[in-house]
Amino acid sequence: MRFLYHKDSGEKNIILDNEAFHYIFNVRRQKNDNLILANMLDSRLYDYKILQVEKKRAIIELIDSVFIDQNSPNTHIIQAIIDMNEFSKTLPYLNELFVEKITFFYSDFSQRNEKINTEKLHKILLNSSMQCGRLSIMKIEIMKNLNEVLNNYKDSMALDFNNNRIDIKKHNSFIIGPEGGFSKNERGLLKDRLFGINNPLVMRAKTASIFVAANRI
Repeated sequence: MRFLYHKDSGEKNIILDNEAFHYIFNVRRQKNDNLILANMLDSRLYDYKILQVEKKRAIIELIDSVFIDQNSPNTHIIQAIIDMNEFSKTLPYLNELFVEKITFFYSDFSQRNEKINTEKLHKILLNSSMQCGRLSIMKIEIMKNLNEVLNNYKDSMALDFNNNRIDIKKHNSFIIGPEGGFSKNERGLLKDRLFGINNPLVMRAKTASIFVAANRI
């Protein structure tokens, strides 16, 4: 654990109670006198001294802070909605690869009853960031269909398995299809954006998103 998230990080004094108190003193069983906190907004780590520990709360005091420069490649993954229970396991990897934003959209082959629990995904990202040390939160966006995506992200490219090669580092937004690939109609909409990679195998959707993010670092 590189730091602990608390929305009030940066304040002179903070009262830790409820979930924060339970996690720090009951789960982690904090032993030393200092805690490193972050608010995930200002790229700073805050060093706090524990002043007082009571039965259900603790009082901590700010003693120092440091700015951490984390240069992001500004990668934007535009992911066709698949099994979200399965894809949520991919989020920590994308977070560690500094994906700036992920946009989910319903493709022709997406299951329409698949719902996105943004609160759950946000919690996964927070836990991942505390583990890997990332000081910013990946943005999450939901769009209705591919048309809406293309209207909003006119420079986006779509990963396909063809012979058109591009320099991934020269682009920011990448559309990843569902497990069944793009429909005929979608391929028509994407005809000028489709690109392939040097891999004879067909990757699953979650593998494709990790591949793109890793090649943007």
